[in-house]
Amino acid sequence: MLRAAVQDNADVIAGRLPAPFRPARRVLHFWQRRAWLLVIPAVILAWTLRPGRTDAAATAAAAPVETTVAAAGLAAAPKPGVAAIDPALLSRPVAAEALGLGVHRVVLDAGHGGEHLGATGGSGLHEKDLTLDLAQRVRRLLIERGIEVVMTRTGDQTLSLRQRAEAANAGRGDIFVSIHLNSLKPASARGIETFYLGPSGQPDQDELAAKENEHSGYSLADMRMLLDTIYADARRHESRRLAGSVQHALVSRLRGVDAQMPDRGIKTAPFIVLVATDMPAILAEVSCLSNGRDAARLATPGYRQTIAEALVAGIQQFIDHTHHSAERKHPRES
Repeated sequence: MLRAAVQDNADVIAGRLPAPFRPARRVLHFWQRRAWLLVIPAVILAWTLRPGRTDAAATAAAAPVETTVAAAGLAAAPKPGVAAIDPALLSRPVAAEALGLGVHRVVLDAGHGGEHLGATGGSGLHEKDLTLDLAQRVRRLLIERGIEVVMTRTGDQTLSLRQRAEAANAGRGDIFVSIHLNSLKPASARGIETFYLGPSGQPDQDELAAKENEHSGYSLADMRMLLDTIYADARRHESRRLAGSVQHALVSRLRGVDAQMPDRGIKTAPFIVLVATDMPAILAEVSCLSNGRDAARLATPGYRQTIAEALVAGIQQFIDHTHHSAERKHPRES
């Protein structure tokens, strides 16, 4: 504008009158160069005043973006007649009975097998043989009750833990039960314990997990995936409940044979075979092969049948509780 004014003064001094349209042209050129200053506010104003936009939406647009439940829309202002969702509820575990889910298929995993002998008793018994016998007994009893069964192995096969988990997942089991026999020190130690997935709380549990996780089939490249599953696993609630049912049944039944049978309790440990399965899963140490007294009993079919019946009783208790809870929440129409 200053240059234009100077040019006009020079024209007047030289006797040259400016063209009649020159002032209008200067104004037009001025706003053409600054048109974007008008366009942006106009667009913002039109977006703000568009039909159907609410005050809540305008406030949300101005708020910073956060990676929270509210940002996903779960805790946003509800529509008329719709109750708001409390974000605190979303962090609570969801139990299977709350969803009306049942149990129709059980995956049985006979620990070890093939080249992997497992624990060995003083009388020459191998864990791999005893766990397969126990799993076959449990299978027959479950089938008699109308429950479908998937076996991770049906013979003396060498399987990695990864292969066992893949077989369980492919079989679409509802629960997973891995059967094992313990080896403890000193040799007088004995008892029953049942594990579900979680970090181990004691060094001896780490040692047991390391022993059971041999030949896992996983590498260090899988570590993040496995750790994420351990610490952020929605199945843990149901796995703990299954472990409780099985542990209670084992202790109760086997104390009918040996009143002094120790209850070593329910524990957590990062067993790979539990990490990699997609269903509630437990690992039951049903007896102690390193103990002479227990090993002698395990050599008899009658004692192995008692253990199998106890495992089935624990599984059935879990199933019944799941089904009854689902029926209470979703009663059948008469």
